[in-house]
Amino acid sequence: MTEYQILNLMYLAFISNAMYFVGMVLFTWLGFRMANNVRQQDNAPLLGKVFTSIFCLFVGLLFFNTSQIGGGILGSYVAQLLEMGAASGDRLAVIADSPAVIGGAIQSAFHAFVVIFQLLLVWVKE
Repeated sequence: MTEYQILNLMYLAFISNAMYFVGMVLFTWLGFRMANNVRQQDNAPLLGKVFTSIFCLFVGLLFFNTSQIGGGILGSYVAQLLEMGAASGDRLAVIADSPAVIGGAIQSAFHAFVVIFQLLLVWVKE
């Protein structure tokens, strides 16, 4: 495979991952809406709180998984580019080693923060 073909396949994989990312953003927004609705009720039913919490946890897990898949895409294609000695592999390797890269530590911490924020909205009153 040529460098161009590898980069093209990587970008195609990122497009598919981006579609899941948009879905996860919409589900995260819906989770915040649900958490806010539970929070606004003075005497919210326990079942509503439990189901909202489960929904937020599932969305957070799936969003984290989508990010890890994106990190895996970058990592695998960078390895292929480095193996063939392509200059783009060196440049992408610098990005892949950053803590702020897709699927990296900072993004993982952000996903945890969002889920904790939603659960606090559900379970802690003003």
